[in-house]
Amino acid sequence: MVELTGEPTLDEALNARGLSHKRDALTSADGRHTIKDEAGTIIGRFTATEAWVEVINDTKRPLPDFDPSKVRIERHRMSVTQGETSVFYEERLLNRYGDKIVILERDATAPAGAKVIGGYHGYGDDEWIDVARRVVTRGSW
Repeated sequence: MVELTGEPTLDEALNARGLSHKRDALTSADGRHTIKDEAGTIIGRFTATEAWVEVINDTKRPLPDFDPSKVRIERHRMSVTQGETSVFYEERLLNRYGDKIVILERDATAPAGAKVIGGYHGYGDDEWIDVARRVVTRGSW
């Protein structure tokens, strides 16, 4: 973290405003922190730089709303037991993920939206919608 000489640290600046922050385990790879007010309400997930610009300078942005109807799921099956899934939100690609392909148990039903090939299926639509929700609501897409 970069600190300016003679300026408060990020911790000090947030504490002075009644805010706290914690490294977000979901997004630890991109260095985001969840920032909460005194009541524990999340006001956003920001990198340290974004926290200075948007929180310390009082230009807080609300977390984005999430609408599951805006999710599009595109499945790619390279073989019966290998697959990937592209997840889009508002027609913007969030990421292409490896799909967990498993055998469909006897007398079982595959998850809604899952493509069954040769008795094997991947994750259903609900799983991918949840992935999209996590990406969109962390505010980093």
